[in-house]
Amino acid sequence: MVSSGYIIRPVNAGDLEGLFALCLQAGPGFTSLQAEETYLRALIACSEASFGSSGVSAKGTYFLVMEHCQTGDVVGCASVKSGVGSDTFMCADFELNGPSQRPDALTLRRTLQGFTEVGSLFLHPAHRTSGAGRYLARARYMLIATRPDLFDKPIVSQLRGWCDEAECSPFYDAIWSPRLGQTYEESDAKLARDGAGFILAEFDGLNVPLDTLDQKALHAIGRPHDTAAGALRLLAQEGFHPSPLIDMSDGGPIVVSTLAQLHSARTARPVFLMDGTPEPSPHMTLIASSSLQDFRTYVGCVSIDAQDRVICPGSALSQLRASEETRFLISTPPTATSGRENHALTNWSLDNV
Repeated sequence: MVSSGYIIRPVNAGDLEGLFALCLQAGPGFTSLQAEETYLRALIACSEASFGSSGVSAKGTYFLVMEHCQTGDVVGCASVKSGVGSDTFMCADFELNGPSQRPDALTLRRTLQGFTEVGSLFLHPAHRTSGAGRYLARARYMLIATRPDLFDKPIVSQLRGWCDEAECSPFYDAIWSPRLGQTYEESDAKLARDGAGFILAEFDGLNVPLDTLDQKALHAIGRPHDTAAGALRLLAQEGFHPSPLIDMSDGGPIVVSTLAQLHSARTARPVFLMDGTPEPSPHMTLIASSSLQDFRTYVGCVSIDAQDRVICPGSALSQLRASEETRFLISTPPTATSGRENHALTNWSLDNV
């Protein structure tokens, strides 16, 4: 456990350098984390505008960074997007067709219109042993809990797909490399900038029989990248379910939930914060403000009494910008559950949400 804890807060322009360094750590195939300054500046500006809006906007990007309290370094990030898949930034994915347990083809179609998306979950490798990643993931659901009217749509998460030992995507190489004439990295960067409109313009409805794919490409269908396997487990614990969709580019799994099914949002309850010295504990707790515009969370050691009063360090209260008028939320962590390793082979339907 890192005793000094973490603050999770909205990204700002001063985070550009730290966020760029994180993107370099993430590597290719992480579509929403492009190590390119122009892209990141636009992302930060969009997030600042979304958090700064006082009204209900159908479309917004709420990008969070995790700051290590002791060093001030940006060590992680995550995001929530509302109203994804608009005409100006389309989403497209492959749908598995055929019997639920033995699909025989893929069909490309426009997807996720109006959905809420949680994603961009990345934690610096040096901080993963602290367990901070699960709290960073849960911060997104606490943010959703602040404005159920804004995020009460089907909630989706798309995970990076499996790559081989050379970090090549067999799925992309089999389907898109011969059609687009671009590398995986080039196509990924264009998707991040422009959305899937350029793909749909030429390939909407593309049908790919599975018996035309090689074994490595088939192996990649519905399988997360090795670095995303932990994120998939956390999503399953939180209440996400398999879907019949896979990522258009690399075949990664796509999982779906609803606000009512999200454990952290469903169990969130108000608490009062008190300045003090918490009792030593091997466990961290996540405390979140209840306002979207002023959203911040603290992850660290606290004490909770029978009246749900939370004792936490004064330094944390300062970084949370806590006052007597500020309401905070806490929720119980989800318990571990087992999920399917391959989220593609399922009869779950988008009609269920």
